[in-house]
Amino acid sequence: MRYIAIIFWSIMLGQVAGFIGGALNQQTYNTNYSIIVSIVFAVIFSAIPLILDSSVNDKKDEKSA
Repeated sequence: MRYIAIIFWSIMLGQVAGFIGGALNQQTYNTNYSIIVSIVFAVIFSAIPLILDSSVNDKKDEKSA
């Protein structure tokens, strides 16, 4: 459920950022492009804590051995 909420809010905030960014650069607003970029960043930022947590656990295991 946590990942669904992350993807939902990243899409919403990505749409807002895409609209404002397009307006500031005087370009047309592209909904599909904003959704794709938002989902990619949501997946990346969701995976980073999992990767870092596993590396910390590995270092703790090495120290205790």
